[in-house]
Amino acid sequence: MSRLRFLPPAFTLLLLAACGFDPGDESPMAPPAVYREWWGKTEACSGLTGDFGRVSWSVVVGPSFPCSSGRCAGHWEPGHRIYLAEGWAMNEMVVRHEMLHDLLDRSGHPEVPFGTPCTLTWATWQGDRSPLLAALTHGRADF
Repeated sequence: MSRLRFLPPAFTLLLLAACGFDPGDESPMAPPAVYREWWGKTEACSGLTGDFGRVSWSVVVGPSFPCSSGRCAGHWEPGHRIYLAEGWAMNEMVVRHEMLHDLLDRSGHPEVPFGTPCTLTWATWQGDRSPLLAALTHGRADF
């Protein structure tokens, strides 16, 4: 007999939701060489250090995937797991944003270091401002 049967329904749903993140159709991925360069840049701007080799990378089929905040281009999970939508897997800002989560070992987006000094948010990034990135900024794809 399952112990979940004796728990209030809302608590049972909370437990089941906390069991893990499932973005859908994802596959493990070997990080491209440029990711090490981006890791170094993210360490430098944040003043944090971490072990690049501890991160498990996955690519998710499609331009985005479901996450707790809506649709995401990237997502970090505790345990050093980073998920990237396939269309964003080579976007420096998206990848470095998730790397910063790993270096911080937490979710959330505090102004320091995400907004400054690292500028790893849609609003602060000064890199590639492609039409697709601009469209997603206005349509608001989350991380």
